[in-house]
Amino acid sequence: MTKAVIWDFDETLARRSGRWSDTLVDVLDVESPGHSLTASSFMPGLSHGFPWHDWERGHPELSDPDQWWDSLRPVLRAAMEGAGMSKPVAERASTRFRSEYVRLDRWSVFPDTEAALDRLRREGWRQAILSNHCPELPDFVRGLGLWDYFDVVLTSAAIGFEKPHPEAFACVLRDLGGPQVVWMVGDSAEVDIAGALRCGIPGVLVRRPAPGFNYAPDLIAAVEMIERASTRV
Repeated sequence: MTKAVIWDFDETLARRSGRWSDTLVDVLDVESPGHSLTASSFMPGLSHGFPWHDWERGHPELSDPDQWWDSLRPVLRAAMEGAGMSKPVAERASTRFRSEYVRLDRWSVFPDTEAALDRLRREGWRQAILSNHCPELPDFVRGLGLWDYFDVVLTSAAIGFEKPHPEAFACVLRDLGGPQVVWMVGDSAEVDIAGALRCGIPGVLVRRPAPGFNYAPDLIAAVEMIERASTRV
């Protein structure tokens, strides 16, 4: 019997110190030293315009990494201009943003990640990452030393569908070879777990509890929950 676990990435297996809004602050520190803007200044402008904000619509036309990032530059510029930054500075900062966001030294693995992945690997489970993420996700997985744990690594930027779109889950199931037992683990109740459930995939919510969902306080507890349930199959 083929068994597989699909993992979310960001805030499940690893995290970035500073997310989209913080990265805008970082690039403006270079392009406009002494500015008074904070991460919260950009939140209104970053609440829409990303592919995952319109997950019902596929975007295979953005599967090229440069096209994906180019599609976000107007969103980033608008967020900065809406916070009061001048057009020329916002233009330069939006161009610099990609190289700043993908810096590997800003990413780190959670303390329980490798133990959980190694336990499943030793027990013969296939493992995949399915993440609403930028094109560079495979580079992060390699750079953080996690690549050998996974049979499949998919980012929405490459496959053209965002979770919880059913086609995102269909893509990873196809690449896994149609496992007979499969689970989803992620930190988003709606995007990861509810989306998987609608596709017939049971899930375990981690990091952030929510009413009505299987919840595990850490990844080892999630693995144990999956193991117990799978022995009853």
